[in-house]
Amino acid sequence: MIERLVITLLILAGLSLLWLGWRAYKAKVAQSIQPADNAAGVPTLLYFSADYCAPCKLQQTPIVDNLSAKLGERVVIKKYDVTEHPDLAGRYKVLTLPATIVLDGRGQVTHMNYGVASQAKLEAQLALPSLETAISRPPVAVEFQT
Repeated sequence: MIERLVITLLILAGLSLLWLGWRAYKAKVAQSIQPADNAAGVPTLLYFSADYCAPCKLQQTPIVDNLSAKLGERVVIKKYDVTEHPDLAGRYKVLTLPATIVLDGRGQVTHMNYGVASQAKLEAQLALPSLETAISRPPVAVEFQT
């Protein structure tokens, strides 16, 4: 009985290390990508797909279209076919399709999603601070010691 518990704990520890390694790899890849030259000053969503990708057509494209309709001009959404733009897919380290890359207003990669990303997840990654949030925050007091 104790052997099974130890084996289960070892498997869970191994899976946890794999997950942490994957997250660290994605963060390192995101940092290695040079910022976009044409930063729009607002968050940007890069959506990579292809004609042969069924999840792209059936799942991710409707989500991205809904997001575009909902957020309007507050974000820039660019769609790319990897067969027509292989250099761009290579630059952003697209490993699988669909893939969505979120850029901040300066063009720096903030999030990389491999596979279908839900609308809620993309909205959270593209989160824009609202005016109400900025106004409702109390001012920060700074004191200097002389």
